[in-house]
Order: sequence, then C-alpha cells, then structure tokens
Amino acid sequence: MTTTITPTLSEQQIADYHEDGYLIVRNVLSSKEADELRRVVQKEVKRDAYPSSLTYPEPAKYTVSGNRLAAPGLTAIAEHPTVVGAVESALGQPAHLTAYVAYLRTPGDKGAGAHCDYKRWRPVGSSMNWVFAIIPLTDFDAAYGPFLVSPKSHRLTQVIDPDAHILDLTRPNAEQLPSFIDPELKAGDLLVVNEHVWHKAPAGTTTEDRCGIFNKYCAVDAPPAAGYYPYNPAALDALSDEGKRLIPACFDKPITTTRLLIEHPSGQESKFLLRHDPEKTSWELPGGEGWEEEKLVGWDVGARIGSLQELTQTQLGLEVSWMSYIEDIEEGDGICRIYGFSDDNLDLDTLAGKGCDWFTKSELQKRLGGSDTVCHAIDTWQRTDLSRGKGKACNQSRTQFE
Repeated sequence: MTTTITPTLSEQQIADYHEDGYLIVRNVLSSKEADELRRVVQKEVKRDAYPSSLTYPEPAKYTVSGNRLAAPGLTAIAEHPTVVGAVESALGQPAHLTAYVAYLRTPGDKGAGAHCDYKRWRPVGSSMNWVFAIIPLTDFDAAYGPFLVSPKSHRLTQVIDPDAHILDLTRPNAEQLPSFIDPELKAGDLLVVNEHVWHKAPAGTTTEDRCGIFNKYCAVDAPPAAGYYPYNPAALDALSDEGKRLIPACFDKPITTTRLLIEHPSGQESKFLLRHDPEKTSWELPGGEGWEEEKLVGWDVGARIGSLQELTQTQLGLEVSWMSYIEDIEEGDGICRIYGFSDDNLDLDTLAGKGCDWFTKSELQKRLGGSDTVCHAIDTWQRTDLSRGKGKACNQSRTQFE
C-alpha cells in the first residue's frame, strides 16, 4: 500500500526549514498535556532508564527509549498528527520512526557541547534524510537549560555525487559554524531539526528536571545505513492502525546473524560473490553469527557492521570499509540483517579462489530461483528509488567522515 503525506506546513514554512535547517511549531501540546507527559517520563526514569548504572536523581542525562514507547502514556506522542505532519512536510516523504527517545536531565547535569547527530554507525543517525522532532516538556530556557541551534549549519555538509548508487558526504568544517541562537522553546512547542544542523544544550540552573521528547524520523526512501532499530510487537501494537506505518522493522526474534551482499558493478551486468558451504552443500552470502556493537551506541541497538567486517576479513581476507543496510530476513531461530557493498576495483580472481564464486543476478535466478533470499536482496539493493548512505562500524572511528 502506498502512503501519501498530507503537508501540515505552509510552503513558506517548508522553504524556511530548508533555508535555516529547522522550523518551530508553537503550542503543539497544551501546558496540561506537556505536564502530564513529563510526569510519565519522570515515572519511567525512576522505574528504569538508560544507563542502568545511574540512580535517580544523581546529576546525569537519563534516557527512556525504543520499545518503551509502548509504556502507558508514552505512545501517543510518537504518532501525534501535528508532529508527524510537520515531520513529513520537512522530509518531503512519508516517515519511519527510527528513534523514540525521551531525555531527562537532572539538576547538576553538565549539558552537551556542539555537535550534529548524523552518525554513520548508528541506526538512528545514518539515514540520508532524517529529522529530529523535539518537544520540550519543560521550558528550554536559561533556568532549565536552553537548546541552541546553528542556523544554516546543515549546509556545511554536501552530497559528493548525487547520482551515485551509494551516497557519500563532504566533511563539515566546525570552524565555519554559524553562530548559535536560542529558539526560545517553551513546553509543548515542536522543533523540527535537519540531521546535519549543529546544536548544543548548555546546563541550566534550576533545581527541577529538564525533560523533553527527542524522536527521530527518516524518510521511507532513505533507510539508515547501519540498519533500522528493531521494534518489538508490543511497540507496534501500542500504536493505532494508522500509526503502525511509522514502524519500519518489527520482529519478536533477536538479530543473530548478518550477511554481506558484495557487488562488482563493472561490465554489462553486476556480479555478486557467494561462498560455498560444504556442510550445507549450498551457496550463501558471506557472513554468519553477528554481535551487537555496544561501544558508543548504548540504547541504539541494531548495527552489525563491525561484526560483519570481521567476518568478511576472516572468511575472504577482504577489508570492507563501509556497507549499507538492505533488509532483515528470518534465518533459523533468529533474524539475519543483510548489508550491501559495491566496488568495481575488487579482484575477481583472488576472491573466487577462496571457496567463493561470482554470479550475475540472472545466473542466480536460474540456480536458486527468483524467490531465493539472495535474489530478493539483490532486487532490494538495486532499487533506484532509495537513497543509501555509507555505514561505518562504531569501533572504526568517531570521526564522521574518514
């Protein structure tokens, strides 16, 4: 079913968003609604928040995220029609909810320095077209701590080759950052922020908690390069029938394996590398049992790039510097997360000598059948209507653009 969007912003608001990198919609929530949601977040923080090493109310930033959107009182804000309408107007596409996040900063927390949240190694930050939807549940002022943005800073990052199959970006120069401004956000306002806009959150002086919703939405045609955050059925069921379209990946099994579709695009028809498994007497994509990348990721689970890089190095002797998410499929008792990689400089003969061989898509269709997992992954990988970026492993580097 094709989902169409109903813009809730004027043409001028959308133009201002693209010009400045952000837009403000005032009073999306009433004072009463913002206060009630703040109390729910505080209750959830006291019950169980990330990181688990913290004990409320010690000075820190506490996170309630992901599948916690199913908790009573937390679901509605994810599918709030004004929020979703503004988000989809800014994206120019129907949206997927890539991150459900409530942050609570207790008095004494030091705040956060200047940064942007496009991150190649994180499911929430590696799409080529996503936005923050920030809703303060307390005023973001000098007392609670403001949320400052650098207007037009999203222009410091540009797509290198818009016609490329996998998009890459120029590296932003922080020395060229425009001055930060305070949008003077009040409880219940909505701030929609472009993924490349730099922002910071200075500490406040109040003796009360600073609280807000910081959800992230990506365009449906721009899947995160690191892969989607995996929601569970409880989170999906908590949403309305209309809201369920916001959930991009939902399963009740763990991600246990990960595999890589390796493409050599030169010639009239691309070739793809498969390994021969003598125990199964079958051909399969390189990869196998994967593991979660925890360092620098925390609650944002789902990326398997680091483990897949190690697997391809071990199995093929091939160093893969980047990869991009394709899809999730059932494999055995769990879910297999499949990524893609393309390079016309690959040594076909050397890789074919490691228990592997190259096949065109048409050859695989004859050998495996059109409904095979590999053929389906190729079809998805070759879609021209999707904008894909380069995903990195979080343990490679914290540098945004190597």
